[in-house]
Amino acid sequence: MLVMSGAGAVRGRIVCWPMIAIFAAVLSAGAARAQSPAWKPDKATEIIVGTAPGAAPDKTARTMQRIWQARGIYDGPVSVVNKPGGGNVIAWTYLNQHAGNGHYLMIGNLNVIISRAIGRSPFAHSDFAWIAMLFDEFFALSVRADSAVSNGRDLVARLLKDPGALTVGVSTSLGGANHLSAALALQRAGVDPRRVKFVAFKGSADSITALLGGHIDAAATAVSAVVPHVRSSQLRAIAVSAPNRLGGPLATVPTWVEQGVNGTMTNFRAVIAPKGTAAGPVAFWERRFAQLAESEEWKADLESSLWSWNFMDSAKTVAAVASHAEEVDALVITLGLRKAP
Repeated sequence: MLVMSGAGAVRGRIVCWPMIAIFAAVLSAGAARAQSPAWKPDKATEIIVGTAPGAAPDKTARTMQRIWQARGIYDGPVSVVNKPGGGNVIAWTYLNQHAGNGHYLMIGNLNVIISRAIGRSPFAHSDFAWIAMLFDEFFALSVRADSAVSNGRDLVARLLKDPGALTVGVSTSLGGANHLSAALALQRAGVDPRRVKFVAFKGSADSITALLGGHIDAAATAVSAVVPHVRSSQLRAIAVSAPNRLGGPLATVPTWVEQGVNGTMTNFRAVIAPKGTAAGPVAFWERRFAQLAESEEWKADLESSLWSWNFMDSAKTVAAVASHAEEVDALVITLGLRKAP
């Protein structure tokens, strides 16, 4: 048995004090990391919307805020901040002025991708941190109730013979989401969308008014915009861009897919945070939105608006948005709204 004398001898074992000290330090540091609290807000949180109060993104933000507080999902101070103008560019700029700050969130949608694709925004989808996907909003193509156009197939057949035979109203501009939804379906049906007479209006209400007045032949809008007019039997929706039929007043309206056209397209709603937001805040808010998505109040609100539940976590949202961006880029180039690189 080897025995050392002095401070390093402990009952016949060789003890190296410097190594013990290092090992203890490593254990201590690991324990400190394990015990460090996860990120949580330490001041008021802002949910930014790029529209005026009352618009759909504003309604979404305020519904989120209400359910969070009512269900105890998040009871910290939250305010909805409206930054309208510039097609959301003002709001996106404001959001990224708080780079890396997890106290700022914003309702994001397809416009993040479209505005960049057609050169109206300096922000790419990668310039934000994507927290979660919330739901899908789909598009409807509608005609007057007395229109001779019977369904989506009929409309496509007429435009295949003569792409200029019908006038289609969209909003809020050529290259906007409503325009792209109709153009995508027509392109995949074999129609050259560049030859179709698309007319841009300031908003869906204006395009619907023009349709009711007989000034245009069809209108492409979000499904929610036509529901009151379908209920009153003034308009007839002939196709929706959803993968499956919707409910409520549009339950009898066939999808583009049912009519032989791969015209599925969504104006998704997601939550974004400033560029550079760390993993801690992303995970914190992702959990809160997951809880929101499972609440009955939230599901009921989506159903009443004909919005389709489609919760995704951060990683899946990033992948989905990248896929949407590729599709939009290709369509924008096809429509001649941007030259191919």
